[in-house]
Amino acid sequence: MPFGRNSNSLALVASGALIIILAFGSTLRYQAFAHSVLPHYSHGDAAKYFLYAYNLTNFGVYSHTGMALLPADTDKAAAREILKPDAIITPGYPLYLSLFLGGEYEKSQSDAARIGQVLLSSLTILLAYAAFSPIGRLYGLGVAALTALSPHLVNMNLFLLTETLFCFLLMAFAWTMSRVNMNSRLLLFVLMGLLLAMATMTRPWIQAYLFVFIGYLFLSKLRFSVGQMILVFVGAAIVTAPWLVRNTMVLGQAADSSQLVSSIHHGMYPNMMYEEQSESLGYAYRADPMGPKLGKSLDVTLAEIERRANAEPYKYAKWYLVGKIQSVLSWKIIAGADAIFVYHVEGSPYFDEPEFYLSAYFMEKTHGILMVLALLGTLIVWLPRKLQRQSADRIFFLRAISLLVLYFLGMHMVVAPYPRYSIPMRPILYALALYPIFLVVRISGIREKLNDIGGAVLARTRSFSGHVQEKT
Repeated sequence: MPFGRNSNSLALVASGALIIILAFGSTLRYQAFAHSVLPHYSHGDAAKYFLYAYNLTNFGVYSHTGMALLPADTDKAAAREILKPDAIITPGYPLYLSLFLGGEYEKSQSDAARIGQVLLSSLTILLAYAAFSPIGRLYGLGVAALTALSPHLVNMNLFLLTETLFCFLLMAFAWTMSRVNMNSRLLLFVLMGLLLAMATMTRPWIQAYLFVFIGYLFLSKLRFSVGQMILVFVGAAIVTAPWLVRNTMVLGQAADSSQLVSSIHHGMYPNMMYEEQSESLGYAYRADPMGPKLGKSLDVTLAEIERRANAEPYKYAKWYLVGKIQSVLSWKIIAGADAIFVYHVEGSPYFDEPEFYLSAYFMEKTHGILMVLALLGTLIVWLPRKLQRQSADRIFFLRAISLLVLYFLGMHMVVAPYPRYSIPMRPILYALALYPIFLVVRISGIREKLNDIGGAVLARTRSFSGHVQEKT
C-alpha cells in the first residue's frame, strides 16, 4: 500500500499525532491554570472587562464607571443613576465573562471563566490543524504543535483578557476560509461574516478587514458571486448591528473612537520609550510631560507626531516603517510582568516543571526565526500558483491569511505595537512561517522520499507482525 498523502495509513498516523499534540497542549493549559498562583484581584484591562460584565449582568448597564464594584443587591434604578453607559470597549469579551457571573462576585466565577478559556485554547489547537491540514497533513500538524507549545497562548488563559477568545474566533474564521470555494454552501459565507464580526466585537482592530476580505473575494480568480459577498456582509451585520444601534440610541453616536486615539498616542514613541529612557519602556506616555494633553484629540496627537517626526525624520521613519513591526512581533511582553506573563504571578509550572520550561525555552529560541519566516511566507504565497503546486482554493486561503497578516502589521504601524497584541495571531504566523519550509520540501521532492521511507517502514512492520503471528 502506498504511503502517500491520501493513504489510510498516513491518515491514521496523522490522527495519532494530532491526538498526542492535542493531549499535550491541553495538559499544559490545564496544569498552568491549576497550579499558577495569581493575584486575588484583577487590575488594568482585566478589571475593566470584569466590571463591564459585572454591571451588565447585575444591573443591565454596559459601563465600567468608577472602576469599583457596586453590591449586587443594589437597587437597579439607583445603580443606573451611578453607572454611566459607554462604548469605550467593544462587548465581545465582557459578554463572554457575563456567562459566568451573577450576584455577588465569588472567585469560583472567575475560575469558571478561566476554565472556559482553557477549553477554547485547546480547541484552538484543533482548529489550527483543521484549517491548515488540507494543504498538507504534516504541515497542519506542525502548525498545531507550535500552537500547543506556545507559552504565551498557554498563559493568556490565566487572565481575564481578550486574547484567548479572540484567538479562538480568529482561528474559527480561518477554518471557514480554508473550506470556502465558489460552490460552497451559502451558509458558509454567512458563518464567515458572523465569526469575523464576533472577532471584531472582541478586538476591534480587525474591523476593517471585512472590507479587505470582501474586496479580495471580488478580485479572486475563484469568481465568487455578488450574492456570496453580500452574505458575508449579512453575517457581519447580524452581530454588529445591535451594538451600533445601542450606541446610537443610548450615546448618540455609533462608536467611541477614544481607544483608537489613545493607541495612536501610546505608539508614537520610538522603541516604546520616552527619549530612550529605559525606565519608561512600555509606558512612555506616562513619562512624557505632554502625555496628559495627547491622546485626547486626534488632531492634537497627529500634529505632535508630525512635529517630532520633522525634528528627527530618520528616527521616526525607522520606528514607523520597521521598528513597530519588530516590536509587535517580538517575544517579550513589553508592558507586562514577564516575557510570558501579562500580569505578575506568584507561582507557575513554568518556573519549575521540566515540560513547561523546556517547551518555553524551545519556543523562545525559535521565535525570532519563526517570525522572520512568517514575514517571508506572507510574501511567498503570492508567487504563481503553478510554482507553489497548490489548487486554486488553497491559494485563495493562503493569500487571505497573508492579507490578514499584512493588514495586522499595517494597523500596528499606526497604533501601539505592544507584543501582546500579536499573541492571538500566533497560529496564523506559525502557519506562514512553516509554509516556506513546506514549499521547499514539496518542490525538492523530499516529501516523496519521506513517503517511500514511510511506506518501507510500514511494510516491514506488517511483515514482522505477520511473521510473529505465524510463529504463535
